[in-house]
Amino acid sequence: MRTKRVRTKLFSVWLHPVELAFINNYAEDNMLTVSEIIRGWIHEVMKREGYKIKGPLLPETKIKKRRK
Repeated sequence: MRTKRVRTKLFSVWLHPVELAFINNYAEDNMLTVSEIIRGWIHEVMKREGYKIKGPLLPETKIKKRRK
């Protein structure tokens, strides 16, 4: 089950029809949502600017690793 992520605000962007077509096609070609693409782009810009980004962690598996 996917845990809920905290989202405090909804952000709207007005796009030109060509921009919208591009982002939708890009998302479909890469099996992503537009939100994932935009969030990823924001994170990349923030990293370049020197901000530390702490992304969501993957849920821990209930299967324990065997010791060798």
